[in-house]
Amino acid sequence: MILLTDNDILVKLAQCDLIDEALSVFQCGLNECYVLDSAQHSLYLRDADKCVLRRVGSYQSYERLCNLVQSCRVLGAAHEDLDFMDELLQIDSIDEGELLLLMHAFFLYQQNTPYAFTTGDKRALVGISLSQSARAKQILFQRVECVESIILKAIQIYGFDHISTKLIQAQMLIAADKYDKVLRMAFGAGRDEPHCHACLGQYLAPVGHFIKP
Repeated sequence: MILLTDNDILVKLAQCDLIDEALSVFQCGLNECYVLDSAQHSLYLRDADKCVLRRVGSYQSYERLCNLVQSCRVLGAAHEDLDFMDELLQIDSIDEGELLLLMHAFFLYQQNTPYAFTTGDKRALVGISLSQSARAKQILFQRVECVESIILKAIQIYGFDHISTKLIQAQMLIAADKYDKVLRMAFGAGRDEPHCHACLGQYLAPVGHFIKP
């Protein structure tokens, strides 16, 4: 299986120290994970201080992020279907990186090649869901994982206590303005597993039809 991965999900998995757990959820290895060739530059991986300040919020997360990106495979140029690209350009919430990943997904879909799409930013998913692009909806239908769905599935594998401990540790180490607000609401002192499921499930609901079963 080919796993198409955006920068946001890389950052969040590195921050939460959930890379191994995510791979268990994906049921694949890093050799099947593909990142954009711009990842090193856009994540500031050649400048630790800048990456920590602008992206990950801690030096521990920076080290994990570097190892993760360097272990993934790099996507080449996307196959250009100008009609489909024009459809995507009509959706305001899709950024340049997501556009390229969606072009790759569309090509894999046409070739009947198994793939999954992971993203840490659900704005694009919501935008696609509300759009008129039937093709964009089809290529993502039940093929998406985002940080909330990964965490819920990781809890099923590793247990709530294991995942909760990692998320609480991440909250203490990472600068507040760089940490996911939904994860902060879902995990913490006095927050149990039912609360976590309700919080993450509510946030996933608008894009639930895209999430892998």
